[in-house]
Amino acid sequence: MTLMKIVSAFEHYESLMDEGNDPAQDPPIGQAYMSQWDGPLFFDGLKGNDKRILEIGIGTGRVAKSVLGLGCRFLTGIDISPKTLVRADLNLRKFSNKELVLADICEFVRPNTFDAAYSVLTFLHVEDKERALRNIYDSLLLNGTFMLSVSEDEEWFDFNDRRVMLNPADVDEYVRLFNKTGFHIEWVKETESRTATLIHAIKK
Repeated sequence: MTLMKIVSAFEHYESLMDEGNDPAQDPPIGQAYMSQWDGPLFFDGLKGNDKRILEIGIGTGRVAKSVLGLGCRFLTGIDISPKTLVRADLNLRKFSNKELVLADICEFVRPNTFDAAYSVLTFLHVEDKERALRNIYDSLLLNGTFMLSVSEDEEWFDFNDRRVMLNPADVDEYVRLFNKTGFHIEWVKETESRTATLIHAIKK
């Protein structure tokens, strides 16, 4: 039996790029699968038209491509993987109203800058969720919105020859942290596929 190597989230996403794994370039069936974590309910809640938006964990730009295409004024996308950001820049090359930043949300903060923020399939890797939420809260303008897609995760994620340790939390824990950070939760709903729960909150 081949033993799987344990890697960090950073190592995992760098390896995905080396392996040519790019969700933004998936065929329609792959795109449909990935959209289970966001989809129409996500975009209806985000209402990103003519807004300055922060994406936490932009990856290769799968969601950002839609957000920019729907008329977002300016998008800042952060990620911990340099190779992933190179691919995102390529995938989003037709959009000039973007900025890609190598950063961890636990360290990144731009006070009172963004009208909205969102994150899909990223917080499962964030250990200090309270610090991350506080940085997002501080980076939003007053009445700015934050949309978080939360999945039900195990402690470990296996992919090819490696294992990645995750930092799962249930919806109740996220709600507690949102409230502690100062967010006002507008609604909590499951996606149409019930693959994820969306939390829509406002900075009050």
